[in-house]
Amino acid sequence: MPRRRTRIRMPLVLAVTVVLMAVVAYIFGLSEYQARGSSLFEASDLYVPRSIDVVVAAWCFWVGSSVGSFLNVVAWRMPRGQSLNGRSYCPRCLAQLRARDNFPVFGWLALGGRCRTCHLPISPRYPIVEAVVGFTITLVSIAELYRLSLPRQILHWHGGPFWAPVVDQQALLTLLYHSVALAACWAFGLIRLDVRRLPTRLVWFALAVTVLPMLAYPTLMVVPWRMDVAESWQPDGLYVDAWVRIITALVAATVLGRYLARGLCPSADPKLDPLGRSTARLIDLIAIISIPTIIVGWQASPAVTVLASLIAVGLRRWLPPTCDSLGRFAIAMPIALTVQIVLWRRLYAVGDLGWEAGSFGYWPSDASSPWVILGWGAIVLTIPLWLRDTDREPPAYSTGLGRS
Repeated sequence: MPRRRTRIRMPLVLAVTVVLMAVVAYIFGLSEYQARGSSLFEASDLYVPRSIDVVVAAWCFWVGSSVGSFLNVVAWRMPRGQSLNGRSYCPRCLAQLRARDNFPVFGWLALGGRCRTCHLPISPRYPIVEAVVGFTITLVSIAELYRLSLPRQILHWHGGPFWAPVVDQQALLTLLYHSVALAACWAFGLIRLDVRRLPTRLVWFALAVTVLPMLAYPTLMVVPWRMDVAESWQPDGLYVDAWVRIITALVAATVLGRYLARGLCPSADPKLDPLGRSTARLIDLIAIISIPTIIVGWQASPAVTVLASLIAVGLRRWLPPTCDSLGRFAIAMPIALTVQIVLWRRLYAVGDLGWEAGSFGYWPSDASSPWVILGWGAIVLTIPLWLRDTDREPPAYSTGLGRS
């Protein structure tokens, strides 16, 4: 019998080549650059720490893109009432995908964007989602493991060539918590991108995985709910504060949702029309804002909301024309949350905290002036001027051909 020849896809070869070149350039190129002019160490002394950076980034991207692959399944199955159990399959021929075909990003490239069984196209949305979700989780992971992002932490010196990640219980738990919350935001965005309602069980699950861990482990608060606290404030053991932190975040999300409702669901009326379509959009909008607000606190929530609305405007030309403004805002929210977490230390108000020196003082936080928060709140009131929807919700949009 003739031996079957393995067909190697050029996009896969090109992608692997680019990744390998980037890894080599980072390890050897950056080591040479950092060792230039130094009499204390040579470039070869930096190969190991730079290789550790690559391993950390590669591992985080693989985990994050795998989460993105699962979220593709969530966005397809949950709105249709299907179970999340079972392997992915082609919706055309119902053939289950092989394990290697499910490998994030590279599996799609290896298949040439087509089902192995029926050879029909697989939507490029799937590798794009896997790559984008993986990239955002990787950014958050590197920022937190290298102690670059979170405020009110004891500063870990990372300015020299021998920087290394800090892997301890607190760092891992905080990173896991933020990654799960970010994944929940992406799930909301992907479902609303298809102009579908958020499943109730998904909303309750997202609230549970963001609320309950903070109540059980108050260190996850990172910042207080109060304004003008002592410089030595630490969240460890503050269970009552954690409760108030959650309550104030949910109240802030509700208020922000009502402000944005003037543009995204102007006919929403929870009292007179609690089961109406526009009211359902309002509930989805509040849920979309709630997760980031719980993570970063009510103080920074107006700025994150404004940032998400601006990103939503910029995404208009890149998203399907059937996607409405609420869908664009939902898909922009995890991007805005990523920016907030990664740049949290730099965006944090200076105050009297020595380790916050050089921070941007006009981003709202518990250490900023109340006028800063009021100013961002005023900007939130103007969002309906550039982010608007009619009450007529377009028909549900389907990604068409792809994995499910």
